[in-house]
Amino acid sequence: MINLYQALDSARQLSLSDKEMLIEILKKQTIEERRKEIATEVRESRTLYAAGKLAPSDSKQIIDELHSSLSEPEDN
Repeated sequence: MINLYQALDSARQLSLSDKEMLIEILKKQTIEERRKEIATEVRESRTLYAAGKLAPSDSKQIIDELHSSLSEPEDN
């Protein structure tokens, strides 16, 4: 497997049209990977909900939690 630096170095050698094609391919692959992650999270959540380990929340509670998480500093 190559590292990011090697991949970037290889990409720099591509023609402009090949770079554009590479970008589109990577975007589509990234979208598909994210869809799979979301599907896995949904399956896990449904399993937890069915087992009684996940309770439903009202929209106000969810929005309050979201606002709270957005105001917390990130750990980077």
